Amino acid sequence: MTRELRTLDVWDTLLRRRTHPDCSKLASARALALRLAPDLKKNYLDYHAIFRERCMIEGEYAKRGPDGEYTLAEVMAELITRIVDNKRAIAIETERDYILQYEFEFEIQNTYPDPHIRQFIESYPAKKTLYLSDFYMPAADIQRLLDWHGVQAIAASGISSCDVGLNKRSGRLFRHVHEVYDVEPKDHVHIGDNAHADVKIPKTIGIKSVLFQPDDEHGKREEREKLYQSRDYLFRHITEQACATFPPDVEKLTAYQQAAWKLGLNAGPLVIGFVLYIAEQSLKDKVEKLYFFTREGEFYLQVWKALFPDNKLAGQALPAADTLEVSRLATFCASLRDVSTDELMRVWNLYSTQSLHTLFITLAIDPEICRPLCEEHGINMDEDIVHPWKDAGVQALFKDVRFRDILQNVITQKKNILEAYLHQHGCTVTQKRIGIVDIGWRGTIQDNLSYLLPDTQIFGYYMGLQVFLNVQPDNCIKSAFGPDANRSHRDVDLLDAVSLLEMLCNAPSGSVLGYQKDESGQVSAVRIKDDEENKAFYDFVLFFQQALLQTAGLWREYIDRYVVSSEDLRDHACVIWRNFLSGKNGNLMAVYESLNHNETFGVGKFIKQSNLPEVRDVVRAVFHKKDRQKFIQFLRHNQLVTAISGRSDIGHFQKFVLVCSIRSALQFKRTRNFMRILVVRYGR
Repeated sequence: MTRELRTLDVWDTLLRRRTHPDCSKLASARALALRLAPDLKKNYLDYHAIFRERCMIEGEYAKRGPDGEYTLAEVMAELITRIVDNKRAIAIETERDYILQYEFEFEIQNTYPDPHIRQFIESYPAKKTLYLSDFYMPAADIQRLLDWHGVQAIAASGISSCDVGLNKRSGRLFRHVHEVYDVEPKDHVHIGDNAHADVKIPKTIGIKSVLFQPDDEHGKREEREKLYQSRDYLFRHITEQACATFPPDVEKLTAYQQAAWKLGLNAGPLVIGFVLYIAEQSLKDKVEKLYFFTREGEFYLQVWKALFPDNKLAGQALPAADTLEVSRLATFCASLRDVSTDELMRVWNLYSTQSLHTLFITLAIDPEICRPLCEEHGINMDEDIVHPWKDAGVQALFKDVRFRDILQNVITQKKNILEAYLHQHGCTVTQKRIGIVDIGWRGTIQDNLSYLLPDTQIFGYYMGLQVFLNVQPDNCIKSAFGPDANRSHRDVDLLDAVSLLEMLCNAPSGSVLGYQKDESGQVSAVRIKDDEENKAFYDFVLFFQQALLQTAGLWREYIDRYVVSSEDLRDHACVIWRNFLSGKNGNLMAVYESLNHNETFGVGKFIKQSNLPEVRDVVRAVFHKKDRQKFIQFLRHNQLVTAISGRSDIGHFQKFVLVCSIRSALQFKRTRNFMRILVVRYGR
């Protein structure tokens, strides 16, 4: 039987979504949060709050008129009006039109034509076919969607409920169609997926109504509901998919390398979450350019490019990203504002016991240049000095004009060549807002650059931040994806032992010692590579990073589709971080124990994680100053208890003594940091 009219529902009939229907609303909320960040009211900085406000507006508008229909355009205009703090600061209509187009594009990217509908409707022939949709987008936009997916051949035109103020749920839209097209209900067949609006209601009017719910596509829809309802379920789903993607030549990998690969496949929320955080913050802070600091930043930049291949997030153009070859060693001396013990407190606050030999290495200065003057002032340059700024000999040295001239000349030289290097990378005084990326932990390099570029606002994005020990430059703003001891105590124990995470995010390109200028005037970084340090990279870390990079595309798909934020990933990231430190992964602990860690800045040498004090060394530390300072240095660089407790190559008593010492040191550090926070906050 061929009827006069056949009408088809749009959603889950003509078109299918690759995600939950509310994700388009969430996506628009995120886009508004990122785009309008400086102008938003404080209670709308979180895009979920914007999403909830939109739902509230839709609920209010649904009470109007006979069927409670409204258009997306009027909802968006009202939403933007409510969430911005200063309505005069933005053009409401311009922002409304932008977000309407963005949501339409989101629908295009996350929809596809139902694979069964063409064959299904052949059983219900009609002379004319229309689409009927209860939707807040006008028919013109629905038609654009259908045309994009090549479905216009099935239904070349139709009606959207928001255009006529009537919907299928009330039955009034069906009656409107009958009047407009002069069709009797008995000559009308309607097909759709909703048992109420598409089957029950039209049936009561006398229309032939048919439920369309093919098992395979309906099953996918139910699975997408689960992925939307629970972030835990979503992240498990992504990780399970990632873990199924071992490399095709997996049999060529050693068991050690396979363990690293598996670790990387499971680490998505930690590293992907951090890079997503960087992108979100850089948009909110309106930075002009983003610089990834060597060495960990080299890995993060690879993840950035894999996660944002078009350099966009939520339709927003992200700042251009570049690698900046820097280190504390290469930037500190150049950033010194004068030659004084007060200025050197920027390093002595971090390393309160230090020889002048180590100080000069920290300043990237040849120690032998200053040896005669040190001897003249009675200073043994190779001997550690507790609180050097209080030492009479050091004070006299810094008052010596000859010494001050030597240091000032070196500072000027290093400042000039560093500024030339920065200029080559577009990092100049003309930039007003730049972002920098580093793993953490106090942002010393950012401090150094802030003093060099006092008129530039520098935003630092970190995995984690320890308590700041130095006064922060006025143009320096820091934030962390993970724990930030300056803001709260949440997860700050993860900062007790950071060298393991540094190892996993490291690059084999070597540490930056300084800069050199060639005959053409081009400045390049001078880098030093340590074969022992890089052995851990090529044996283990490389495979961890390759696996994680392989999962970036998968994460990108779900981050876009299900509107995942870095805040959604944060708790999962901290669980992964904590698992790294737990000592349960024997392969990870083994490579960490073999690490040769660069601590030239402040300490003046590489630190071998495998070198442990004997019990007699600990006993001597109680009675002898030099041994005590050596043991304190060990405690500063070995604060991962599980790295000691899991060792099988040391005796039980030695292990007990070292573990107790480290735990006591950690408790002392936490108490001291807490007191420092109190002093900063309350001035006492």
